[in-house]
Parts: sequence; structure tokens; C-alpha cells
Amino acid sequence: MPSRKCHLLAVTAVTGALLLPQAVALAPATAAAATATDVSTSLPARPTSAPSADQISGSGQVVVWSQQTSADFRPHGWVATQGGTPQDLGPLADTTDTVQVNAVSVQNGVVAVATSTNPNGALADHVTLRHLDSGAESTLPVNYNDSGAAGTERYRGQAGDGILIEQSYLQGSEYRVRLILRTPGSEDRTLLSDDSQYEVLASDTNGALVLRKTATWQYVVAYVDFTTSEVVTVAQPASQMLPQGLELTPSRVGVIDGAVLTEWQRSAPGDGPTTVTLPVDGVRWISDDTLAWTSWNPAGTGSELFAMSRDGSAPAADLGGTFTDVSVGDDGRMRVSLYRPDVDARIQTLVAGRVSTAAGDATTIPAGPARLDAMALSDGVLYTSDDSSRRSGVLLSSKLSVGTAAASASGPSRVMAYSNGIVHPTLAAAGGRVLTDQGSGYEVYQAGKQIGAALPHPGGAEVMDFDGEHVLSNDPSSIAGPLLQTVSSGASKHVPGGSALDGGTLYSSVSDASGSAWSIRRTDLATGTVSTVATVNCLPGGLQVRGSWILLTTCGAASTNGLLLKAGTSTRTAVDASVHTPILGANVLYTFTRTSGSSTVMLNAQALGVAGAQAQPLFALPEKADSAAAERWAVDRDAPWAAWMDGAGVTHVIWAGVPTAASAAAPSGFSPNGDGSADNWNPTWAYNRPVSWTLTLKSGTTQVRSLTGTASDGRIAPVWDGKTEAGTAAAEGAYAWTLTVRDTVTGRAAPDISGKVTLRRAVPAASITAPTVASTAATSAAVPVAWSAKTAGVKSYDVGWRVATRNSKGSWQLGPLQTWRTGTTSTSAVFGKASSPVKPVPGLTYRFYVRAHDDVGQTGPWGKAAATGIPIDDRAAALHYSGTWQSVAASSAWSGTERASAVKGASVSFSADGTQLRIVATRKSNGGRFAVLVDGKTVGTVNTYAAKTAYRQVVFTRTLGATITAHRVQLKVLSGSAPGRSTVTLDAVMVTR
Repeated sequence: MPSRKCHLLAVTAVTGALLLPQAVALAPATAAAATATDVSTSLPARPTSAPSADQISGSGQVVVWSQQTSADFRPHGWVATQGGTPQDLGPLADTTDTVQVNAVSVQNGVVAVATSTNPNGALADHVTLRHLDSGAESTLPVNYNDSGAAGTERYRGQAGDGILIEQSYLQGSEYRVRLILRTPGSEDRTLLSDDSQYEVLASDTNGALVLRKTATWQYVVAYVDFTTSEVVTVAQPASQMLPQGLELTPSRVGVIDGAVLTEWQRSAPGDGPTTVTLPVDGVRWISDDTLAWTSWNPAGTGSELFAMSRDGSAPAADLGGTFTDVSVGDDGRMRVSLYRPDVDARIQTLVAGRVSTAAGDATTIPAGPARLDAMALSDGVLYTSDDSSRRSGVLLSSKLSVGTAAASASGPSRVMAYSNGIVHPTLAAAGGRVLTDQGSGYEVYQAGKQIGAALPHPGGAEVMDFDGEHVLSNDPSSIAGPLLQTVSSGASKHVPGGSALDGGTLYSSVSDASGSAWSIRRTDLATGTVSTVATVNCLPGGLQVRGSWILLTTCGAASTNGLLLKAGTSTRTAVDASVHTPILGANVLYTFTRTSGSSTVMLNAQALGVAGAQAQPLFALPEKADSAAAERWAVDRDAPWAAWMDGAGVTHVIWAGVPTAASAAAPSGFSPNGDGSADNWNPTWAYNRPVSWTLTLKSGTTQVRSLTGTASDGRIAPVWDGKTEAGTAAAEGAYAWTLTVRDTVTGRAAPDISGKVTLRRAVPAASITAPTVASTAATSAAVPVAWSAKTAGVKSYDVGWRVATRNSKGSWQLGPLQTWRTGTTSTSAVFGKASSPVKPVPGLTYRFYVRAHDDVGQTGPWGKAAATGIPIDDRAAALHYSGTWQSVAASSAWSGTERASAVKGASVSFSADGTQLRIVATRKSNGGRFAVLVDGKTVGTVNTYAAKTAYRQVVFTRTLGATITAHRVQLKVLSGSAPGRSTVTLDAVMVTR
């Protein structure tokens, strides 16, 4: 039925060959299924090519359509009844003629399938008519050949249980054509003749709308009645452009112009037309009860279909989805091919301007191979260009992931729609961005939005590399080298040949002056900083770079070997490049091998940075559609994935990586001493794959213990009890450990992990020292405290202090242990200086404690205290002087003063409630003697003479008792021991509490 507004020339999109590794041409090979050791998943085939109005035909509950089952083969015919399971009617004839032809149609329960005996799909040379009710079949021949001689026939459409044939004949010296109705068992009947060309716009059992080419650039749209042979002209277009819309229903035929419908009754076409004013301007399709038209949506992603009841009783409605076109069947009902984003298409019936929900009024178009223009992988995302189920092409993406169970892929989701309705190859993907060629230049998209402006390129340009922010392509118009373009700014410049991109940097090979060595130079494209990362002594081919890995695709003139190297090392590894250019990915190298005596090419993956890793086969490269088609395989250069599409359109995705540790916790030490704390070493690692593992422990070069196991969930948790393989206790010290991991499914090894663990059995201990009297070390209340380890492996210390003070009852009481230092690595500090917790108080005794932490996490006990008393200065009110005493300033004395007397009998007295008594004085050359009395009894005599002056000397010590008891102490000056030696110089006194 009528569905088209105009005829357009066929447009063929031509794109340059892709130079990225995943699209270099290969010898055809048959795709092989993934082996049992692969970690893979698959994405179902996308819906196949969309049937347009010219490819849909309906009759009651029967719908037939033409559908491209593959990008590589002829379209097939399909039939479905009452929405049931579609049946494949087989390949159809080629319809690429000067006019459009329905190769499959249905009228009055008869299906017509136009086919050709030519396996390459030439124009139809016979049409099979199948009666759905009885199953009877008949075949009508079409005398087609491409000679153009008189008698050549072309199939033009179905007419119930007959067919319409355009037959050429010679009239004088000119070729003319006639339109013939051919039915089984009857002679041909000529309907029209003496024209240049006929195109059947719509037909049914009773008649047809025909576009007649009556002369050069002159056309007539006519209705031909099969019963009466009456011909009525319904339109006379000025060119091949058809009217806005045409009508052919079981009862009427007509033409639409604006909001005016001119129609004839098919029962009496010669009676003249009537004019009907339509409720909406712009209608293109008319059925018995529905008006329909399309409008390009504001988002620019496709045509939206609007429909309403023919009599205007219901308003127009946007039916949603994307519609390729509309068809009116011979039953007067309107059908559309409806597509919604990422959902299989359906042929839907419209009733009274709405999508019908009645049973049998919707038929799902079977899924099949999508026509992919390209496939690309980047950072675990698979991108495919697909125009199979929409009028305008779309870019789809699927997120890939791998876990302990298997690989998985999210359902394809739309990234963007192509702006000009033609699907072009997805040239590259990187950093969450995709690069496409929309004809006017390279365009980069992120999250469906274009980034920057289109980047123009010279004709024949081919993409060489893409990092998301820069495009590197060859420039056939210049000998200056490849063209580097910046996406954000559109800036462009030429760079040396053989360059490569990686993460915003440009790598190029530069020859030295002698031409015998080459430097691989790295240019930061943001700062312009240039550095040399490697040197080689062969002529480099093309570069590929990923992280610190650099691949020369060939090394040397006419070489079939590449060279793999790592920046900053002397590592150089030859790579076979004889079958196909190897591809460098992130920590994986893809290589290619060919089976002996076969054209099959196998893609292999080898993990980099893994000792002893071997190349593992992934799959055989699938055969290309044709020489101009995109490859049906790709590898991910940013994550370990590869993908390929089989002949059924199913996309297979294979993980090419090695197990990686998502988390790790390996304690640096343990103490198998049976105290219930850290008696075992319990490291843990969590891998994303099921793995087998071996943990080896060595002392120097001697293996001490080896532990093995399998982790089906990827969690490794070995236990070392500190014993050797022989079961004896391992010696204290540091042990080197190495964890070797291998995937239990693929057999691929992961990079080894290594470290050190320290074994300690002895509990860490430390000692602390401090002066007994603070004045011994300083002139003020600042106590130097030092501590040190007594056992091996001590890493840090805790330092605490206590002090005795009087309680509320006046008794002396030792206070709680308080923190001064926690986890310190220092071995000394001054109590009373900056950061000290308190300012030491004269007359109090401070006790210092230390404990140690070792390198296996043990914490030792608090050690023996070191006590320091803060003496009372000579000026203290607690000291009571009698007789003649003189206060003397002395910077080297405690608190800067002394008290001196040379008068016999002068004394000083004070109360001493403590356990020990110490007298601090200055020894001098005139030093005299004094007596010490405790509770009225003389307990000692002190001579303070010294040839050389000595300050802050403890000149007398006396134990007062085991407990704190109050005592009365008196110091009394005695006569000198010799002339001039009679002066006693008192500095301080200290009572230990």
C-alpha cells in the first residue's frame, strides 16, 4: 500500500580502513568457540535490519515482511499469523532495481515470494504463491535477464493470486514497456502499455496504484481496475516526486494534498472524485479508520509517528518509539514497524489511531545478527555501531565485568544516535569516549554528548591512535607525518611518523646522528615536557604504548619481529609479528598464530609482568563480511578483554587477564610463644578469581616452609605457626615470603607478591634511666630521661610517670601511671621542658617507666622505675636558718642561688617526711664542715672542701626508713678542718617520697 513520498538515490557510505590494531585486515578465518578454559560470556544477537513500509504486507491476521538476517547475505522473507512464531520463507530476490519492489507480500491469504535461481541474488526470475489456508503452491515464471532485449520481464508486485510484470518490447526503434497481470493457469493480460516505466505503488486483488513514466521527466499516478481494466489518473506530478500521500483501501483510492483528500470509489472509479477535508494537515497515510504522519523529534534521534482516527473523533497521539515507515494492507488496516531503544522490534497494527492491543495485532520481529559497522573495546566497555533496528544508526555499549563465578556483560544500552542517519564505523574508544566519523570529520562523544567540534581530516585519512583527548591519523595530503588533533581545542599539528598516544602523552622514535640508534621520546602534550624513555639499536616500526610497556611492531627493516621493552629497564623481548601486527594492551600482549596448512588465525593473550607467563589462545578470528566490512573482533587496550561475533550475530566476550588482588592484609610479624596473642602469622589476600596458591618462606636463600591451597572464592588465608618443614621451631628473625597465584579456570598466573615477615618469641623489654636528684643534671626542674631496648626487634616505646602527693588526710600516696610518650621511636626526652605533661614541683619525687613494642606487634610489660627527686632550693620557706647566713647568687647553682656561713654553730633546720635524705651543696677550696642531726642525734659529718669548685653536689645521703615518717633534720656549721676552710655553702635539700 502507499507509503512513500519521494524516490531518493541510493547512498553508499564509504569509510577509510581503520589502522588501529583491532581493524587491520586479516586473512579470512573461521571463528572458533571459546575453549573450556576461557572465562567468557556472550551478548545475544541484536534485532535484525528493520523492515520498512515497502517490506511489510498485511492481510487480516497475517503479516509478512522482508528482513536482512545478516550483513553478509540476502534478505529473507518472513510470515507470521495472529502474532505467532515467525516462519522463515527463505532468501528473497535482489530488489536493487530502478524502482522499489516488495519481494514478499500477502493478499487475501496468499503469500507471494519473489526469488531467484542465482545464488548471488539476482532479480527475481520466479514468484512462488502460497495459499495459507490450503497450503497449495504455484510458481509463476518471470522472464528476467540483464540483456535489455525485447521480452525481458521484471517483477513489480502481487495481485492476489497473481503477479504484476513489467515487460519490455520494441516499438519501432524504441523500447517500451507494458504492465501485465499474470495468474496461474491463465493467459497474461495487459493492463497498461506504451510507457517508459511502471512502478507499482500499491496493489491488491482488485487493482493497483501505478506510477507511469509517460515520457522523459513526465509521470502520472494512475489507478488500474483489474476487473474492468479501467484506468483513472489520480495525480500528475511534475517530476518523479510522488504526492504527499496516497490512499488505497478496499473501498477507495485517492491522493492527499495538504489537508485535502481527493478520492474515488473503487466500485465506480469513472464516476469522478469527491473531496474530503482532513482534520490535520500533513497526513501521509490513510487506512479505513486511521490517519498517520511522521515528524522528526526535537532530540534529532528519529521520526516519531503520530496517528488519529480518520473521522477526527479522537485527537492525534505520538505513538512513541521509532518507526521506519507505515504500510496499509489489503484489509484496509495500517501497520508499522515499531522500535523502542534496545528492545526487539515489532510489527504493530493501528486501529482508530492507536496501537492495537488485540491478540494477533502485534508480531515480534525475530532477533538475528545485527549489521555492525564496527566493534570496539575500551576499559571493559564494548561498543558496537548498529543500524539494524532503527532508521538512524545508534552506538550501543555493554559494561563487562569478571568475578569469581564468571564473566558477565550488561545489556546493551544506547550511547548516542548518529546525526545523519548513516551508521559509520566506531573508529576507536578510550577514556569513556568514542571516536566516530560522521562524514564531516571525526566526532568524539562522551555519555551521548559531543565533546568539542568535529575535527576535519583530509580525504583518505585513517585513524592510527586515540586516547580520548587526542586523535592521531595519517595525512595523505602531506609528507610532514601523521596529524595530531586535540579534541577540546581542535588544534592540529604534524608529528613524526610511527608515533603513538597513551594517557595524554605522545611517543615518537627519533634517530641519533649516526642513524644506528633510536630514542623513544615521550612528550607530555599538556606541558610540552620531552624526555627519553628508552633506546634501541634497530629501525623501529610503529609504536604502541601502554603505561611503562612499549611495543615496536617491527624492529629492523623488512623485519617480521617486533620488540617489547619496558621503560626504565634493560628488558628486551622479541615478538613474532609475521602473522599479524601484535597489539599491546594494559599489562597484556596480544599475538597471532596461524595453524599450519590453514588460513585460520588464532588470537593469543600473554600477561605482562608475570614471570614465566605464556601466550594463551583466546579464539580464532572470525571471517569478515566482505573486503569493505569492518572486522568482527576487537581487543581492549585498556583492560584485558577481547570480543568477536559469530555468524549468528552472537557477540562473545572473553576475559584475557590474570587474577588480581582486590585487598591484602599481611602482618609484618608474629610471636609464636604460646601466649595466645599473634601466635600464628595469618596473612589474607582477596582475588577476583578462583585461584590455586603457594606461599614460600625463606631465610636468606634457604626455604623454611611452603604452604599451598586452593581458593574457590578467591580468598587466600594461609596460616604459619612458626615451624619449619621438619616441624621444629624456626629461629627468630626476618623471613622473605613469596605468594604465587594461578587461575584455576584459565591456568594463567598472576604476578607474584612478595614481602617480609619477622618472627619473635621473646617479649620485648626496655630499661629507663634518670638522675636520682634533678640538680645533678641541671640548675632547674628539668629531668633528662633516657630509655633503651633490652631485647631484639624493638621498634617503639611507651613512656609513663608517677608522683607521690599528699592526699586529703595528709598522707603521702603514689598516684596512677600517666602517659608521657606513646609509640615513640625516640630514646630520650627532658621531663619539665616543652611538651612535658606537668612542670615538676620542688620537694616531689617523680618515677619514670618504659615498655617496648617490637616488630611483630608484641608489647612488653612496664619496666622498673627510675626515680628522680626535685630538691628544695636554699631559699625555700621550709628551711629555717639560725645564726649568720649569707645568700649568694651563683648561676651554676640549683635555681641560681646558694646560702653560705662560716660561723661555727650557725644552723638550718627543716622537716623531712620521706624515706631518704640528700643534701646538695657546693664544694670549694674554702669549704668547711657541717654536722647532720636527725631527730636530735648526729648521724654524720660532711666536709665540703675541694681544690676545685664543684656545684650541685650531693654531699650527704641518709636512709630515713622504709616508710614515710616525719623527721626533724638540722644542719650545723662546725669549725674548719684547717685555716681558711670554714665556709659551708648550702644549695638544696631533697627528701625522697
